[in-house]
Parts: sequence; C-alpha cells; structure tokens
Amino acid sequence: MMIIDSYTHCGLSKYHPIEVVSATMDEAGVDRAVLAQHLGEFDNSYIESVVTGNPDRFAGVCLVDHESTSVNADLERLARSPSCQGVRWPIAPGIDNLELVNRTLELGLVVVAYFPESIAACVTGMRQVLESHPGGIVVASHLGNPTEKQPDPLTDFRQAGVFDLVSTTGLVIQLSGMEMTTEFPHQDLYPLMAEFCEAAGPTRLTWGSNFPVVGGSREYLAELQLVRTGQLPIPEEAVPAIVGENAKRIWFDRPA
Repeated sequence: MMIIDSYTHCGLSKYHPIEVVSATMDEAGVDRAVLAQHLGEFDNSYIESVVTGNPDRFAGVCLVDHESTSVNADLERLARSPSCQGVRWPIAPGIDNLELVNRTLELGLVVVAYFPESIAACVTGMRQVLESHPGGIVVASHLGNPTEKQPDPLTDFRQAGVFDLVSTTGLVIQLSGMEMTTEFPHQDLYPLMAEFCEAAGPTRLTWGSNFPVVGGSREYLAELQLVRTGQLPIPEEAVPAIVGENAKRIWFDRPA
C-alpha cells in the first residue's frame, strides 16, 4: 500500500528542514508527501528547491500574498514552475481573495483551502468557486477547520449546508489537523468525519499529518495508524485510497 502524506510542513525559518520531515516519513513508512507552505511566508524558494531535488517524493503547495501588486504575476510564475502543484489560500468572509482563488484554478493549480472561521462560514463563496470550475481541484484542509467556537461542529456544518456542498461538487476533504481542536484519538470529530465520508465518497478523501504541528514522530505514526487500522469511521475498503491513491492522483499524476 502506497502511503502519501497529503499535508505536512517544512521550512528553515519555521518548523523543520526537509531532512527531519523525510526521516519522520521513513520511520512511519510514508512514501511521499505534499509540502504546504506555512501562513505568513511568501518566499516559496525552499519548498520549490526541495521538490525540484526529489519530485517523485514531494509535491509543493505555495503561498502568495493576495494584497501584493504582483500577485497575478506570482500566480502565473508558480503555474509555470514544475515544483509547485498547488497554492494554499486562507478563505474567510473578511478576506477578499475569491477572484484569485478562481484564477489559481484557471491556471491549473490545486487550491488548498484553509478556513480560519471554518468552512461553515464560506459555503456560498465556495459553491460559486467550485461550480465555476468543475474540472478544478479544491482541497479543504483540516476537515474544513471546525473551530474551538463550535462545540457541535456537525450540527453547525449541517445547518450551513456544508455536506450538501460536498455531495454536489468535487470538493476534496482532507483528514488532518484534528489535534488542533481535540485530544487523540479525536472521538469528538468522528461524527463529522463519518458524514464527510458519506458526502464525499472514498475518492475525495485524503489523509494528512499536519506535521510538525501534530507533534513528533510518535504522534505522526499514531495519527497515521488511526486511519490504517480502522479506528476512524471509514470503510476498510476505502483506506488504500484515503492514505495514498487519491493523493497520488491529485498531486503526482497531474499532467506537466
């Protein structure tokens, strides 16, 4: 079974250099990883250099400044780079960047959506983006970011129409970041996860570690084992797709 970590961080000014990330992957038996730029860092040269050096093992998700006068040129450059497969976009009601999210999809890049106020606050805008680009790929990281202000995210997501959005569009849901709101093994998020699984189906779910936010190598492996050993509310037959096959299709099998 190929295992791909669809969301991990690396860096020189924050988090760990790639050598630490790669060693942690090896210890956990992970074959490939998607390197996501951390918020606030718009110099993507380190991630691009890592992907350039080993494109069979790594894919790159970059970040651009939506307020920069060069933002469109920056997106176009990233779209031409063989070392950038996607762009990470914070999406929230107070952030005026959906036009740039649309442009990212038009350029053929994957959008990795981070919802600081949860996806429940962004359903209308996301529906417009997804329906305008039915062939594009948008990944909702961290289960759509349920927040600490949502003691019952399942009800909040239902009322906001999140699961209808997922079931009627091509939105990909990433199983990651659970440690940000719950204690391991994250049972409080199981009902939310089960409904996402039903709405998205096995082909639109991926697993990501969120390393090193998740912790060290022990926590990394523990999070992966939740998926692999059937402890999460996911059908056993869907596990190979969620831990590897879907991420391979999204990140590594895209046309050059």
